[in-house]
Amino acid sequence: MVFDQSLFEKVILLALTAIVSGLGVPWVLKCIDQRRALDLKKAEAALARQGRIIDAQSKLLDELSQTLWQWRYLAKKVVYYADRGDRDAFLLAAKGYEEKIWDLLHALRVQTSTARRLVSEDAYKRLVALYRYVVDDLDPAVTSVVRDESLGTPETNSLAHRFSNEVSDRLDEELDRLAAEVKLKVGT
Repeated sequence: MVFDQSLFEKVILLALTAIVSGLGVPWVLKCIDQRRALDLKKAEAALARQGRIIDAQSKLLDELSQTLWQWRYLAKKVVYYADRGDRDAFLLAAKGYEEKIWDLLHALRVQTSTARRLVSEDAYKRLVALYRYVVDDLDPAVTSVVRDESLGTPETNSLAHRFSNEVSDRLDEELDRLAAEVKLKVGT
């Protein structure tokens, strides 16, 4: 039998091709599938995390809205009845304010702190400024009306108008900006 080197090389090459095709290609495809599965799991985990963040942002926005407007109407009742000179309604509103103000301020501060990990640093700073506006500017004014039982004065009239306009507008604006930032506002 005549040994042909070229034929032998072709047979070896054919055998190697068969081995690579039979074993190598499936192994490469398996590696690709494993990588895709891992990437898919990472993507699913990222989507789940993003969903939890959106849920937390939505809950925070709802709670902030509830707390701020509850505080606003509680304070507004005091200055409204003080401005009207309705002593009985004023005393009832003042009592309600004194009973609830600390819980509302506490809730507002907790929600502001919670916001720090759910919104941008700029939005967090705006919420801190809003908290300061409530605590350092408006609450002392309302507390002064309660303490002094100021009824029907120019100061109570001014404060009542301030709550109707400036305070309401500022709360709406801050809540709207926050909703837009976290993309919970339609059209953003």
